[in-house]
Amino acid sequence: MERTARMRPSRILNFAHSLICAGLFAAASGAEPLSGAGGIEFTSSNLPIVVITTPEGSSIPDEPKITAHMGIIFNGPGTRNALNDPFNEYDGSIGIERRGNVTQTFAKKPYAIETRDEAGGNLNVSLLGLPNENDWILRAAYIDKTFIRDPLGMHMSRCLGRWASRTIHCELVLNGEYLGIYILMEKIKPDRNRVNIERMSPADLEGDAVTGGYIYEVAQSGPDFGLRRRFKYPKGDKIMPQQAEYIRAYDDGFRTAMAGPHCADPLMGYPAWIDSDSFIDEILVQEACKNSDAYGWSSYFHKDRLGRLGAGPVWDFDQALSNSTFNDGPRTWEWLIEKSEHDSWLRQNYPPFWIRLFREADFKQRLVDRWRQVRAGPWTDSALLAFIDSTAALLQEAQARNFAKWPILGCSIWRSTPGAEERRSFALEVEYLKAFLVDRLEWMDRQLSPASAVMIGTGEGVPRPESGLVLYNNYPNPFNAETTFRFHIDRAGRVRLGVYNLLGEEVDTVLDQFLPAGGHSVRWHAGSLPGGVYGCRIECGSRRQSGKMTLLR
Repeated sequence: MERTARMRPSRILNFAHSLICAGLFAAASGAEPLSGAGGIEFTSSNLPIVVITTPEGSSIPDEPKITAHMGIIFNGPGTRNALNDPFNEYDGSIGIERRGNVTQTFAKKPYAIETRDEAGGNLNVSLLGLPNENDWILRAAYIDKTFIRDPLGMHMSRCLGRWASRTIHCELVLNGEYLGIYILMEKIKPDRNRVNIERMSPADLEGDAVTGGYIYEVAQSGPDFGLRRRFKYPKGDKIMPQQAEYIRAYDDGFRTAMAGPHCADPLMGYPAWIDSDSFIDEILVQEACKNSDAYGWSSYFHKDRLGRLGAGPVWDFDQALSNSTFNDGPRTWEWLIEKSEHDSWLRQNYPPFWIRLFREADFKQRLVDRWRQVRAGPWTDSALLAFIDSTAALLQEAQARNFAKWPILGCSIWRSTPGAEERRSFALEVEYLKAFLVDRLEWMDRQLSPASAVMIGTGEGVPRPESGLVLYNNYPNPFNAETTFRFHIDRAGRVRLGVYNLLGEEVDTVLDQFLPAGGHSVRWHAGSLPGGVYGCRIECGSRRQSGKMTLLR
């Protein structure tokens, strides 16, 4: 039977959203109209194709899971997959439900699925080369217009030797309707190929057995044991009272130790309670990605039998890397972990041990040492940018179809950052992501170096007496045609500020003159330079500083 996926008319909410994003109300925003969302047919892809059919085309609820059929077409790397090809990767029953909190209110829904046998029981299978399991996630990535943030955050964690959900991009057809790019992900759960901790049974109620393993998260809602701690494994409706009491008491004990005067003591303080290395790696991933949801939302912890508490695995990066106005997402120049110090609302949501750990001398030194290690290895700019570029190249074909279905490029949607209306293409969204990542890593390099020119915890930065020269982030960034540079010099001198392309060639001189000591700003017009990522460098005597910025065209 021939399978053809067409763009079905959206529901009223989706239709109204499409009208706004397609530019029919562009007069109010000044945006140019974008192409509409209908009229194309989906027949083949360079990505795996997932086809899901529910009984009589019924809608998928939030919960519980309903039974449906799933087929996956994947003919191998570098080979095209046609919608009419046989289901050669999976062809069978699944349970499916919507998932997420805010994300399931968007027009493009995320789903949780479990592979099932003919009797409706769990069926462990390998999907697209991922290790055998039965619980999976189909992430819609609706607000991440690059579809790269979650894969990148998970990749960065795996580079540190931590398990993080593996990700595979695919295209989804649901009940004959093309729904665009999705990300197939592993669900967080105990398994030797996922979170490698001991599995609990209802009989594990005392002695060594009750000590693990557990997975829980700090989250907004769900079966919890106080202080927004939500059971993940064992689940809240299955965990035995003795087990719940054990992990509650353990976490309470750690928090009490961190609040006391001996928090660094090897026998009474955090070294006795936690796997410090895992907490260091968690901080580095969350801060490098400037994940707006870090620490207070989707923040996971795990504890193995007879083991100490571990941070992670990492999860949920759709609001990371300047993709959300929440928690001042676009700022490269601040520590998320310290924001609760000046924000009473965040103080209610961030576990207080994070900032105490971050400021404890030995822990901080180990964090600095780890940062230098990973920046010299798997987290070099070139390695991370290569990951982004290769992923963007893989998605180049499918993204056009996705944004024909969901015309949100150049639109400000939920928590969009400034300049969203100017980023009217997939390529510009990718460049925006790359520019922010490089700026963020450079800022952290300065913060985690003894020769730092910016004082930790001071927002934009305050010049240190010995530094003499500070170049602040230009604003706006990204920008279209014009941006403003701000800098501070501690004494009068000749200042030269230039703009460079990615080859290191100077393409324009912004400023070259003698200036008095103090703060200065200069506005720069990019003229006819093409869009892309550029560097800027300021020099005053023997001192110099650099930055990066994105020009949108």
